[in-house]
Amino acid sequence: MTENWRGSFAIPMTPFDDKDRIDEEVLRAEVEFCVQAGVGGLMTPLLVSEFMALSEDERRLMMRAPVEQAKGRVPVIVNVAAENTSLAVSYARYAMEIGADGVIAMPPYALRPDWEIIFDYFKAISDAVNAPVWIQNAGIVSLTTDQLVTLCEQIEHVSWVKEEVEPGPRMIAALVARNSPRVKGVMGGAGGRYLITEWARGSRGCIHACQFCDVLQDVWNLLEAGQLAEAGDLFEKLLPGLVLEGMLGMAFSKEIMVRRGVFKNNRMRMQSKGLTRDDLREIDRVWERIQPYLRRL
Repeated sequence: MTENWRGSFAIPMTPFDDKDRIDEEVLRAEVEFCVQAGVGGLMTPLLVSEFMALSEDERRLMMRAPVEQAKGRVPVIVNVAAENTSLAVSYARYAMEIGADGVIAMPPYALRPDWEIIFDYFKAISDAVNAPVWIQNAGIVSLTTDQLVTLCEQIEHVSWVKEEVEPGPRMIAALVARNSPRVKGVMGGAGGRYLITEWARGSRGCIHACQFCDVLQDVWNLLEAGQLAEAGDLFEKLLPGLVLEGMLGMAFSKEIMVRRGVFKNNRMRMQSKGLTRDDLREIDRVWERIQPYLRRL
């Protein structure tokens, strides 16, 4: 089944209640929203889930609850990245205990380790699992195309890449052009802003915050069906929202989920001030224009 992973891989954001606790009921509703949207898979908890601001117990909840709620209907890849190898291995073992379909990790992100440490880190994660290991290649600790291929070719389970080092589409094209049989697939990020050009360059999908996962999956389906003009038209309806997400971040994405009836608030753990009146005016404008293309989930 891993050979066929394609399309929108949605990232559940972390919902917080008014006491700064994870709202598990909302989290499960969010996962169900994504499954009903027809996504190709889920990834949790990544940067848009604010994983760096979560405790270890909270991270495990953000791993376990989506796997339980998805119930095998879509693959769930869980993030095991950590600031040291020991903790990453602990997360990886837990991922296997809860039945995750794979794991993803960026290199240790606090101290910018050298190549030998990075290689040993992914080797240790691979040794702890019996499932595909994804490399999240982000600007925090970026890897070259040569390094990505080396990790895939020399470490047993390392076989997929989430490529988001700018310029993302060119990086994806370079990796696909290597034609390594050990690189099973590469997907982009950037909130889906480059979805069409990444698809054209060989991406297997897009990994993004979940507020518009239904529309992004619809765009992907049109591309796969050869309906390129229709895909472009729909994508351009969505694009202002994706641009606004890039400016306002996950507070925007959470606000959209409030308006879609899933979230109760748009709280961000590391932000004391919320969206401004100007922000909300722009969101109102985008929301009004995109509503006709949203599925009623």
